[in-house]
Amino acid sequence: MGNEPLEEEIPVEFEDFPTDVQEAFLMYYKLQDQWDGFGGNYLGKNYSGIKDLFEINEIPREDWKTMFDLIELLDHYRAQQIRKTLDQKRAKNPA
Repeated sequence: MGNEPLEEEIPVEFEDFPTDVQEAFLMYYKLQDQWDGFGGNYLGKNYSGIKDLFEINEIPREDWKTMFDLIELLDHYRAQQIRKTLDQKRAKNPA
């Protein structure tokens, strides 16, 4: 396009993240979502079975807390984005 891209405008690639963060993303998406059946609200991930995921993926025991914290952080930001999207849809189409 005739100009150099600015560093801050270049999207982050999955491979750019540290290995621990990549593993957290992969494990996060293996956990089941929980939704409120009546209101259609996202309730977060179901963490039952997370210990099994740690063991299957051979995450060292001393890294479990850090991995869990990363997964919770991912879920926090995803929940915020889902809530924002749902609020925008509801504002456009009030029941």
